[in-house]
Amino acid sequence: MDTSPNPAGGQARTKLDLLYREVLGEVASLVDRLEAIGQRQDQALPHIQALTEALQLLPRQLDRHLAATLREVATPIHEQSQHAMQAMLDATGVRLTHLAEESAQCAQIARQSARRMTVIAMVIGGASGILGGMLAGLALGQWLVS
Repeated sequence: MDTSPNPAGGQARTKLDLLYREVLGEVASLVDRLEAIGQRQDQALPHIQALTEALQLLPRQLDRHLAATLREVATPIHEQSQHAMQAMLDATGVRLTHLAEESAQCAQIARQSARRMTVIAMVIGGASGILGGMLAGLALGQWLVS
């Protein structure tokens, strides 16, 4: 151990004094750094609080913005789908009208054909009846004459 006096105050008397000075210097440095960090935290606190408040408002703002965006986007899509459906319904209506008209024409043709067939059947039936009556009369006359 070095026991030399420290008259000028600049020299350490012992290794222990050197260690104390070194440790005290490190502690002083750490204390200074901690104080600087504390000051920075104090300075950053209002910014952190402002960010916290902004983050608390953010979900509501996002919800409103999303709802507005959905309304803006959904309205044109809904209108387009309505127009497309109306166009399909109009086209289907035109086709059904055309089909109904053709069906009505077919029904009219079938009715006319049925009337003609009825008239033809009545004429043939009447002619057959007359012819059958004449043949029966002739056969009866032949039978009576013989």
